[in-house]
Amino acid sequence: MEPAVAFLDDYFTLFEIPGTKIILVFFVLLLTLVLRKLFSFWVIRKLRRLAADTENALDDALIDILDPPLRFIILIVGLFVIQIILGPVNEYFDRMYNNILEFCFVVVVCWLIYRSADVFTGFWSTVAKRTETELDDLLAPYLKKVIKILAVLIVIIKTAEVFLGMSAAALFGVLGGMGLTLGLVFKDIIANWFACAVIYIDNLFREGDWVQLNDGNLVDADVEYIGIRSTTFRNFDKTVSIVPNATITNSVVKNWSRMYKRRVSYAFKIDNIAADCLQNLLNSIRQLLHDHPEVHQEFHMVNFRQLEGNARVIRLYYFTKTTVWKEHERVREAINLQLLQLFERENLDKLVYTIVDLSDDRPYEYRKQEG
Repeated sequence: MEPAVAFLDDYFTLFEIPGTKIILVFFVLLLTLVLRKLFSFWVIRKLRRLAADTENALDDALIDILDPPLRFIILIVGLFVIQIILGPVNEYFDRMYNNILEFCFVVVVCWLIYRSADVFTGFWSTVAKRTETELDDLLAPYLKKVIKILAVLIVIIKTAEVFLGMSAAALFGVLGGMGLTLGLVFKDIIANWFACAVIYIDNLFREGDWVQLNDGNLVDADVEYIGIRSTTFRNFDKTVSIVPNATITNSVVKNWSRMYKRRVSYAFKIDNIAADCLQNLLNSIRQLLHDHPEVHQEFHMVNFRQLEGNARVIRLYYFTKTTVWKEHERVREAINLQLLQLFERENLDKLVYTIVDLSDDRPYEYRKQEG
């Protein structure tokens, strides 16, 4: 046996590697390839049968993800065993071999991340549907792309480091410079992305809400779709307005759909009415609002506000329980008809009333009650 070993080491050397080690390397390499086939044929096949017996589809997806990378790991283990067999050869060869092994390991990890992006995104989407916020639902389709891009980017950086001799710090510096340049070029797009997050985090509005931007000078419409870059509004004439998200977050947003009740406010004037008659009229109007089932009872008021010559100015202020425009108008109409009937019973034939905007005359002590 020793003469054969000596003969191989003397006459079958390659790159100063003894012949016996070369034979062992080929044997380990062949054994590694056989184990990969056996692993794929027996282990993975057995796992697939077990997964098929379960109702959960996640285990089937995990086996599909793990199959190719695990077979590649077997090859890496074989290469590691070959390194142990060869031992130190020379400084350049040893360094290159270590780099290749490290590179293969990084590739396997990134490969697993890349292949698991679909499963992780599906899991994220399922969880996102159970949460109250809609931001995670919006980001779910983009999450898969981000994960895959990051995995590919890591492999590219490692490739440049191993085969081009570039350090990771230098690569990050180059990428950082490119990122800064691209950031300046696409700053408006990036600003819109962050503004989309602000819309959801600050809960400015949701799809279906009636919104005014800058008191209606920019937009006065229903929110149809909130996108990553822009938001689509459906105007009341059925046209569409598309506004960049950054413009929205820099605007004054008034969300009319957040009303939990809707205001009615106007004044009317009555000429030449006696004080007792006016007091009875005020009490009757107050009782009318108190008894009406569709008037919000949290706050309403009827007041004799001021005198204008012979006219007595009465201010009427109340809220309807409904915030739907059509229903609100129906309640307002019904109350106005009851007021006219009340005026007729009181023989008031000199009635003039005008609708006024009292938005700046809201009582300061009034606060929205939660709950």
